[in-house]
Amino acid sequence: MIRRVSRLTFVALGMMNLGAALMRGQQAPEQTLLSIQEGIESGKLDEALRQVSKALEQYPKDGGLYNLRGVIHGQQNNFKDARTDFEHAVSLAPGLTPAWQNLGRACQMGDSDADTRCAAKAWTRVLQARAGDPEARFSLAAAYQRQSKFAESLRELDKLPADEAGRAPTLALRCVDLAGLNRMQEATDAAGRLVAAPDFSENDVKSILPMLTTEQRAPLVITLVEALDARGAASPESLRALVVAYEQTNRLDSARKTMERLAAADPKDPQHLFELARIAYRSHDLEGALAYLGHARDLSPTNARVHFLFGMILEEMQLPVEARRSLEKAVSLDPHNPDYNYALGSAILVTREAGPAVACFRNYVAAKPRDPRGHFALGVAYFASGDYAACRAEMQGISKDPATQAGAAYFLGRIARIEDNLDEAAALFEQSIRVLPSYPESHTELARVRLRQNRLEEAKAEIDRALALDPESFQANSALLALYQKTHDARAAEQSARLQKMDEDRSQRQQLMFRSIEVKPY
Repeated sequence: MIRRVSRLTFVALGMMNLGAALMRGQQAPEQTLLSIQEGIESGKLDEALRQVSKALEQYPKDGGLYNLRGVIHGQQNNFKDARTDFEHAVSLAPGLTPAWQNLGRACQMGDSDADTRCAAKAWTRVLQARAGDPEARFSLAAAYQRQSKFAESLRELDKLPADEAGRAPTLALRCVDLAGLNRMQEATDAAGRLVAAPDFSENDVKSILPMLTTEQRAPLVITLVEALDARGAASPESLRALVVAYEQTNRLDSARKTMERLAAADPKDPQHLFELARIAYRSHDLEGALAYLGHARDLSPTNARVHFLFGMILEEMQLPVEARRSLEKAVSLDPHNPDYNYALGSAILVTREAGPAVACFRNYVAAKPRDPRGHFALGVAYFASGDYAACRAEMQGISKDPATQAGAAYFLGRIARIEDNLDEAAALFEQSIRVLPSYPESHTELARVRLRQNRLEEAKAEIDRALALDPESFQANSALLALYQKTHDARAAEQSARLQKMDEDRSQRQQLMFRSIEVKPY
């Protein structure tokens, strides 16, 4: 049976191969080699190693002796020295096929590109001597696959005998090769044959999962792991890969159920709960996400991340007081984390306490001075606290960045309007609108400037644009009332009543934000 080579399957130099081995220099007597090999086979490794060392003193260019010493090192789990010995063996005796086999096995245990090249070279040499060797053929195909040479790998697999081609490890390798060539229907067919193979096992899936991580290949993972799971043979590692594949195919309910099984099997690991919270969040189940995080918080109360995530979801649910409390806990546990500081600053701004928010955003800017988002947030906090000079400095510094240009112009315009620099304010609001025409507040602010300049038609046009973007905008409706009052429009009374009702609704929504909630453990 062709299987992934274990670390202990190095073979000693059989006497039948000595005649064919093309060695340079003097060779150790056959009796010496036989004695060493018998020691290896009987497990007397220390004695065998002593004999090899003694023989090498007399025959230092005998490749067979180095091969035997490599086998001993391998059985002693000294794989680094084993590989060195096998390399020395083939350099001294290029025709020594068992040494090439051992070198191939040693190299394919490694993960680097150099290891893979070494394995491919070694197995190619074995095939030159033994064209029908199924282990060499399969191992060369595996080396090609690791080099992303999928077509070459398939060609090697096609040369295997029918009984070997139908075994699970071969079908697993074929599945990956076909997927690598984007021949997905054929890969799907190979996966179907793989799960139906009598020797299909967790090891076959585990060996190829790292190559099936893309969204396009997720259905293959589902086919393989679901088949294992139906047999009760899926490991937690495979089930986690199944969760990812379910998510990649938007089967969030299946992902959640599978992750819940993992959490139930290992109830003290909060990482499962973090994953469940993320899946619940993706499913738009915010309360479910909070429940998972609440349980994770019980298991790991000093984990800053759980408090951060808890606070972020609370903020999205428009519960700023609870959100702030949770985020404050996260920052207290990890005070230098820039993301936690940024989130806390945002939560504080919602409750209209700009002073503490300034400190949070300063921490963020100190950690990430080149991120314009941090400077913009700090500028907003300065504006909310009435420090217009500091706000102007921050906004001017990011006014040319495409990510913050519109927002910077907006706040610079508001400062100009507050300071009665109406022409400058109008120019800045127009700039903001050019960059981001879909933001209604820029149109509203420009309308306010035009009202103060008695350019009433222009003011009305900007108000109309703002209301078209957001008919329920309190600010835009407030500007419309100001226009009606300025022009003695009969609709002012009706608009005033509408604005009062909007203000009451806004107050009610604000009160709802301050209710407390209790998250029960999962």
